[in-house]
Amino acid sequence: MSKVSLFARYSVEDVSAETWEDFFGQHQAAVFPDEASIPFDPIFSGAEQTKLAALRANLAGGLQWYFLIYESETPIGWHFGFQKSDLEYFMANTGILPEYQNRKIYSAFLKYIIGRAVNTGFQFITSIHHADNNAVLIPKLKAGFIIQSFGFLIQTMILESNAGPMIQLVYPVKDIYRKTFSSKFGNRAISAEIKTLINNIITHE
Repeated sequence: MSKVSLFARYSVEDVSAETWEDFFGQHQAAVFPDEASIPFDPIFSGAEQTKLAALRANLAGGLQWYFLIYESETPIGWHFGFQKSDLEYFMANTGILPEYQNRKIYSAFLKYIIGRAVNTGFQFITSIHHADNNAVLIPKLKAGFIIQSFGFLIQTMILESNAGPMIQLVYPVKDIYRKTFSSKFGNRAISAEIKTLINNIITHE
C-alpha cells in the first residue's frame, strides 16, 4: 500500500510486521526511555506455559495493523494496533522519534487512524496510557477520546505488567455510545435517553 499523506511532508504507510519490528526495535528505547516492565513468563511452570500458549492461540486470526510514519522518505515513528473484538480496535503502541515530537504529527496520525478504524467498521477505539503521559493524553482527549477507567495494566498480547497506574481511553464512534459513558446520566436516565435516540434513528431511516 502506498503512503497516505498526513499533512505537509508527513505521511503514513502500512508495513509488514517484520519491517515494523525492525524499526521499533531500533528506536523503542529512545522514544520510551523510562519504560519499566516485568516479564512474568519465567515464573510459570511447563504445564502453565502450555496452557498459556493455548489461550494465546485463541486470540490468533484477529486483524493487526502495522504502520510507519514518515517525513518524506525517512521513517520517524510507528503504530501497532489490533482487533480485540468485533467492535473494538486497540491502539497498542505508537511512537514518534524525540526530535520529531511536538510538531502535531501525533495529532495528525490520530485523525488518520480514527478514520481508518471507523471505515473498517470498528465501533470503539481504545488505548491504555501511563497516568502522567500528558503528551499523549491531551491530544487524544482533544480528538474525542474519553476516560473509561483507571487502574493497572495487564496487556493482552504480551504477557507483562507495566509498573504504575494507567488510564484507559475509549473513542466511541457513535454519539449514542457516548451517552452511555456520560457521568451525568444514571442507569434509568441512560435507558430512557438511548431508547429515544434509537427511535429517532429508526424514524429518520
